[in-house]
Amino acid sequence: MTLYMKLGGRKAIMRAMPRLLTRLEQDPCFNLGNFRREFERSDDLSEFLIFLSGGAPFYDGKPICELLSPICTCADVYERFVDHLISVLLVGRQAATADEADLRELMSRLRPHVLNPKPVRPELVYSVEPDLLSA
Repeated sequence: MTLYMKLGGRKAIMRAMPRLLTRLEQDPCFNLGNFRREFERSDDLSEFLIFLSGGAPFYDGKPICELLSPICTCADVYERFVDHLISVLLVGRQAATADEADLRELMSRLRPHVLNPKPVRPELVYSVEPDLLSA
């Protein structure tokens, strides 16, 4: 069974997002700034979590480094974010210890992509004009 199923699926993850935002707003370590607007306008974070936990075969939203790096400015703050995420996703769940370990492992593999994203080589974009080619 995937972590996605253990968490309760899409509905459970979507229901947890407002609680996550509330917890982040109450934590003085986080300056939400533009993240709050992004969070309210977009489901990218929840869709990414659905993908990450095994509930979707692909994710085509905003890169996770663009979503989280503005609020997760260092390793300690990132770990606090993970703590908040775990608390809202695993609240009242049985066997939460194994699920927590799985989620922490996934988030730890994600940490370098949020804190130290590598530059991505640009892809060539072809124009309908025969002479134009740009990166």
